[in-house]
Amino acid sequence: MGNLFGTDGIRGFAVDDVKRDSSAITRCIDDREFSVGLLQLVGEALGTYLRPSGEGIPRVVIGWDQRPLNEDLVRSLTVGLHLSNCSVIWAGECATPGLHATLLAEGADTGCMVTASHNPVSDSGIKIFDKDGYKTSPKVESIIEALIHQLSSEERELSEEEKHKLGHADQTVDGIAIHSAALTLRLPMLKLRYLDGLVSSLFPSEGLLLDSSKGSATTWLADWLSENLVKTEELSANCLALNKGCGAGELSPTLTMTWDELSTKEHNHVLFDELNKRQSSYNNAEMILAATLDGDGDRCLLVRVNSKATGIEVVDGDQMLDALAMAASEISPQIEGMVAASIESDLSLLNSLQRLDAELKAVETAVGDRWLAVALRDNLTSSSEPFRIGGEDSGHLLLTTPHPILDDEWRLVGDGIATLVASICALTTCSGKQGFPFGWKSRQSISPSDRSKWDGKNENAEAVISLVEDDWQRHDIDGEENLLMMKGKINGDKVSVAVRNSGTQAKTTVSIRSTGTPLPDLLEAVIQTLTPRLQP
Repeated sequence: MGNLFGTDGIRGFAVDDVKRDSSAITRCIDDREFSVGLLQLVGEALGTYLRPSGEGIPRVVIGWDQRPLNEDLVRSLTVGLHLSNCSVIWAGECATPGLHATLLAEGADTGCMVTASHNPVSDSGIKIFDKDGYKTSPKVESIIEALIHQLSSEERELSEEEKHKLGHADQTVDGIAIHSAALTLRLPMLKLRYLDGLVSSLFPSEGLLLDSSKGSATTWLADWLSENLVKTEELSANCLALNKGCGAGELSPTLTMTWDELSTKEHNHVLFDELNKRQSSYNNAEMILAATLDGDGDRCLLVRVNSKATGIEVVDGDQMLDALAMAASEISPQIEGMVAASIESDLSLLNSLQRLDAELKAVETAVGDRWLAVALRDNLTSSSEPFRIGGEDSGHLLLTTPHPILDDEWRLVGDGIATLVASICALTTCSGKQGFPFGWKSRQSISPSDRSKWDGKNENAEAVISLVEDDWQRHDIDGEENLLMMKGKINGDKVSVAVRNSGTQAKTTVSIRSTGTPLPDLLEAVIQTLTPRLQP
């Protein structure tokens, strides 16, 4: 049997089955069914974990995004938490960083975000944060999962009246208001660290296009940005559903498009449709045209005119991280700090930071922002803001944020809006300056795949190893139990070939990176080798 928890919590296809027994667990692991009954078990187990001695009343904050079944899921999670004697605070519909801000502002013991991030609107899931705003570790998840299995064997019949009573919060707060207030407080700090100039120089006269993926930011972010940074127009409000025809989840970090491709291809994405309508006015190289968030608002990608003004390109997390490091060192020479990037980021990125007039330690981590946080979270007690940035090319960046209650304490948060603001400031500061020479990278997923057939060590892994040279070396990364990552050289360029199971979907991903040479044939060879082997 596999694990309930993946790279980022538990996710699956949302179903309204209320049974809280072992079948709810099995169907989630085997069939990706994320049920109402399973969420009650999660609540019971989480509350039990928070009260090991049975003393005290843990306070748990819950936020959620706009998925069809989420209100039922939240009520069921609330029932489970109440059954284990927790006090429950509802932050309402908000972004994941809104839940994070509320958790810290309330001084709660744990936060739960009911979301499946950029997954289709038919999915849902849960992310769990500790009292410091960090996501649960695999060790804690193993304890909670063991409790879920244990509790599933215990009969617990509740009447509809009891469920109704237990399914309501003890307190409600406005997660969106808390989030926007935290961002307003954070704004001058971001400008001080990353901005040396006027941001208006980077935008078209009509301002910035914003695609909030029909998430909670749709209702307020465009107005907030217009007041505080640049005139902004929201595009996703009239889309059919969260993440449907909108959002960063539909954009590849390496996407580029000529003006002809923008006008002739069928995109089925609100952002590209609008960019196509306005392309005649976009003639300045590197002009920032748009920002797009994922469904739960914890990551961001930008879109700009490419360097030759022949079309558009995505500014991905690698480019934003590099710009942030460049801008910070430009404004504060010899700044000291730490930068982390995942194993799917550009292979040249971390080494390139050595070119800066700064003392930056650079580390490579497993995929997922919790692993970025593990690398960056030490020594965050300071009267001045520590310099810590973690990034994934998907646009998920971790930045420091002041603790709203504890003086001289800083935390790390993956907030797509803070990323948007900081990156625009940094790109303004770095405009016209040479960034690092990006290499080549490409990812492709085998979907659907039977993830039990890939563990990074079996005969399927050996089949991949046979495709590279004998002198290539295997590299292991903490947090990536099923990873196969081989590193070597081709044509004098450093190359990485990595294969890993998705932690949240029924797919296995192949990622190839090179410091120079494009390697589409090698990517295709790995895909062709593994596809028949990993068929369900």
